[in-house]
Formats: sequence, structure tokens, C-alpha cells
Amino acid sequence: MSEEKLIPVFIPALVAILVSLEDKKGSPLTYEEVIEIRDNASVMMMEKTHADALSESRGYDDIDPENCWYDWQMYRRDAGRTPDLDPGAKIALTNSNDARMQQAFADAQQSLPHFRKLIHGNTDKDFFPLIKTKFVLATDNMFVWLRVVENSNTGFTGELFEVPAELLDHEIGDTFDVEDAAIIDWMINHDSAMHGGYTIRAHRATLNVKEQAKLDTHLGVSRYL
Repeated sequence: MSEEKLIPVFIPALVAILVSLEDKKGSPLTYEEVIEIRDNASVMMMEKTHADALSESRGYDDIDPENCWYDWQMYRRDAGRTPDLDPGAKIALTNSNDARMQQAFADAQQSLPHFRKLIHGNTDKDFFPLIKTKFVLATDNMFVWLRVVENSNTGFTGELFEVPAELLDHEIGDTFDVEDAAIIDWMINHDSAMHGGYTIRAHRATLNVKEQAKLDTHLGVSRYL
């Protein structure tokens, strides 16, 4: 018997359901409607190899249920559906108990001095250093990227540049003081080169070549330094 982990697959595809229901409605689905549709759609548990084969036969990848609002708006945008709606932030959900992720957290912590050197050594206005930290919510925890606006020897001040729907009491530009110990990753994506981004690298290592290329294109990365 196969021990491959089962993953949920929407039957029919979630994106097809959303297209049909939005066409029937005659106007864009709201965030609440998209979430309700996702939660009530039929799902079949499949081994990943079978799910990949189904995706291949469909000719497209379905929407990520954990990022369904974001992915749905990206699909609508690519399909030329109007009006264009704000997709919000694409949330990276990570199994923090995974050994690969634990190592990524440790690598990020150990390399913070290098991160500071990169920040201090660059004055390019397009330089966009980020830190990743955990937000504790009432229903769950989530990891959020913040843009570094200040740093000291013991921590950083980061600001929200994207606001996930779950962060109801926050807006773009809100700042947070984050101590070194609370940082689980850092990243600088500059001139198509990725510095840091250890959790991204850990996730990328689980993907096949096609999926890695898709991720690199999405991130705008051609080199991992």
C-alpha cells in the first residue's frame, strides 16, 4: 500500500466553480463568497502523483485553497475579467515543525549579521530588505513579511507593505519592532538575485523542476546567492 501523503483536490476544479458562479452572478464574487464557495466545494483526497496527473490532464493548475482569494484575483486578471479587484497578499503557510523549515529558521538566525552588512552596504533606492516574523492571531498563527525601515544591533523595525485579509486591524504602512529572536527569515531580492530567503529555498527544494521554474518566475529570481 502506498504511504504517499494525500492532498485535497477539488472536483471539479475550484477555479472552474468560481468562474461558473461569477458568470451566473453577473458581477465579481466578494471575498466572503469565494471563501464560502471554497469551504462547500467537493474535495477528493489523492496522492500527489495522481493529483499532478489530473492537473496535467486539465492543462492548468487549480487555485491554492489556502490562498484562494489571491489566486482567484490573479486568474481574473490574467483572464481579463473586470473590474480588477485587489488580491491582497499571498500568504505563505509553512509547516514550522518540518525539519527542513527548522533548519531554515536556524540558518536565518545565524546569518543576521550578514543581512545587516548587506543593508548597510547598499544605498540603492530599489533595495528592498525584508524580514519574516510570526503574527499571533485569535484563530491561528501566520508568518508575515515586513519591509525593513530601521535596524539596530538587537532587532529591526519593519512595515507592512501587503495586508493579508486576516490582519483586520492593520493597514499598509503599520510598523512593528521585531527582536532578532523573533525573526524566522530574511530576504533581499535585488537584480534578480536572492539573498537569504531560507524558508523559500526550503519550500523550493520540495518542488519539481517545472514548479521551481514557476516559483522563480513569480519571484523574479534567476540566482540564489
